[in-house]
Amino acid sequence: MKSITTNTILQIVALIFLIIIGYMTFNSGSNWKIIKSELDNAREELKTSRDTLAITKSNLRNSIKELEKINLQKDIITRQRDSLLFDFKKKNARDWEELKAIKDTIIKNNQKLTEEKAVLDKLFGIE
Repeated sequence: MKSITTNTILQIVALIFLIIIGYMTFNSGSNWKIIKSELDNAREELKTSRDTLAITKSNLRNSIKELEKINLQKDIITRQRDSLLFDFKKKNARDWEELKAIKDTIIKNNQKLTEEKAVLDKLFGIE
């Protein structure tokens, strides 16, 4: 009788282990589904972040180009103003040396103005 009882007890213990293993398998299966869905959500968010970053980089490049154009336009306006001031000084110059210095300055200013206009035209795509 004693051997029957031991076999029965071993069968019950084995059955309990099978039930525990089965429960853990089904329970871990649902955890895998949760983990998989969270990973999928993370992938989607990462893709959205990459797209947003690419758009931001493109906008930043465009902004930098616009700032360069604005800076060149400012320089051109400053040179035009300086040219007008030098023309006024040229008309009101008192002696030959002062007039010659103003003339040299006007020439340099006009050269810079021409160079900056050419660069600005390239940036705007004007040939």
